[in-house]
This record gives sequence, C-alpha cells and structure tokens, in this order.
Amino acid sequence: MCVVALAWQVHADWPLILIGNRDEFHARPAAPLAPWDDGDGIVAGRDLQAGGTWLGAHRGSARIVVVTNVRGALPDPAKESRGALVVDMLRGDGRFTDPVAADLDRFNAFNLFAIGDGKARLLTNRPQSQILTLGAGVHALANETVDQPCLRAERLRAALSAVVDARADPEGLLDTLTAEGDPALFLRGEVYGTRASTLVAVAADGTAKMVERRYEAGGRPIGTTALQFSTG
Repeated sequence: MCVVALAWQVHADWPLILIGNRDEFHARPAAPLAPWDDGDGIVAGRDLQAGGTWLGAHRGSARIVVVTNVRGALPDPAKESRGALVVDMLRGDGRFTDPVAADLDRFNAFNLFAIGDGKARLLTNRPQSQILTLGAGVHALANETVDQPCLRAERLRAALSAVVDARADPEGLLDTLTAEGDPALFLRGEVYGTRASTLVAVAADGTAKMVERRYEAGGRPIGTTALQFSTG
C-alpha cells in the first residue's frame, strides 16, 4: 500500500506540493533519496532490487513522477517494471518517456501522477488504461482503482487541502504522514510497512525542496535526507 497527494497550482507560495508514504516489504533493499550519479539529473530514492524508483524529481526541469500499485491485482513477472516507467518519464529519455494509453497495459496495475511541461497528469491502467490531464486542485491516490473511493487517500487529500487553505509551510505534512488516525496513513508492520515519507515542494521561482524520512521494521526512524535544487 502507498498513499500520495498532489496540490497543483493552488498554493500561492508553493504551486506544486507532493506528499506521500511508500509502503513496502522491509526486506526489499532500497537506497536513500539522493541525486543519481549517472548524470541524468534524477533525484530520488532507488529500489535496489529492480533498479527503478517510486517517486522522483528531475533537476533542471519541472518533471516529478510518483507511482502506486493497485490492490488485488496479481503481479505478472513478465510485465515491464513500473519503477522503470517512472525513471524514463523523469529522465525524458527511453521507451516510455511520454507513454500513450496503449503502452500502459505493458505494466502491472498502477496509478501514477506525472508533472512536467507545465501540466499535471494522472496515468492508470485500472480499471482501464487512461491518461487524464488534471486541473488546478488537490488530488490524491492510493492503491484503489481510480473509480473507487479510498478513505486513506481522502484523509491525506484533506490534510493537504488544509495546508493550501492556510498558506502554511508544507513541511508540516511529514508529521501528518506518521500521525495516528483512522484510516491509518502510516503502517508499522514488522515485515511490511511504511518505508519512507517524502515531501516534494516547488516554489514559485522554481526552487524545489525534497525531504525523505525513512523507517525500518516497526516504523522506527532510521534517517532523514533534505535536499534543495533548481527545477528551472
């Protein structure tokens, strides 16, 4: 399970705010948030098992991408990597740099927010493959299909909407991601649970800040990374 919310063109100081929890098996190896050393400009954590990422940004452009899986869909190992889709879209190079709806069935079930070229889009292949342009507003995704309500996503969307309405600093949302409540945003399992809480906020001048808080089994904190860079 994962949950993510996006505020697009509605906060006067931060026209883009993306906040979310990554939930995964604790045994699956991952590298912390960092600029990648391949010269492609990606700033992201890294899945060391498949080589992709669930959420990242691109220095020097305004590209930001985040993906969730979809509950109840059995994974097919013959399908393309969802993390590689995120990387291609961030890099602006590769087979799936700018996918069309017909490409989306190549991947196991997913929902994805993609921001770039001055627009925000929702890509999904459940219940059917579609690419939607998002209007200004606060949007949220979790592991449900986009045609189904999700209380977890709605709780995070409401928290982000409150920050937008108050013109508050979005960094406080990182505490919201670990706060108790129903439904739970943060999973404290010993085998499977929340591995990282991540904030991406881009200011009106194009300056981006990314903060990642990481957790081990049981939800115990193991580190924080905070970065700032230009997307212009």
